[in-house]
Amino acid sequence: MRPIRLPEPPIGRRSAAEVFEAGIYGIIKRVVVIGNGFSGAENQCIGLVRALGLSGCHTLYRVTRPRGGINKWLHWLPVSLHKKLDYVIRQICIYSGVQVEARWSKVVPFAVEKTGLSSVIEADAKQIAMMARDTFEKEGPLLVIASGRDTISVASSIKRLATENVFLVQ
Repeated sequence: MRPIRLPEPPIGRRSAAEVFEAGIYGIIKRVVVIGNGFSGAENQCIGLVRALGLSGCHTLYRVTRPRGGINKWLHWLPVSLHKKLDYVIRQICIYSGVQVEARWSKVVPFAVEKTGLSSVIEADAKQIAMMARDTFEKEGPLLVIASGRDTISVASSIKRLATENVFLVQ
């Protein structure tokens, strides 16, 4: 068997893009981590932030889905539609005076609420994109790291609203 000879790279051409020549420390100065409440995925995102050397300048956001009652059958819906439908169902029950059976009204405890992370705020795509655009001149682009399928719509909305100011890792 004969060895394969690869062609030499062109001399005048750079091997890395201009953006990455100075290294990550010269470009990205802040990170937004968006999680869905599952600690395994969020811990991997935070581990990536630490590996990049940006552990001191990251913010954690969360996308939460309504829990309890009929919501356990609505996990196939997108989070935004699920929240709106949950709100409508609750309003109908309140205004009609319908008493929900005890087995329907029980609230399933959410594992994240037990951890005491009350400082973690709900991810709002418009607010994060506006922050990225407003602080781009002073602090450079924003790295958004999102984990979980519930975060896909929020992360893609951030990228769509602030295309030039955001690097997205999903």
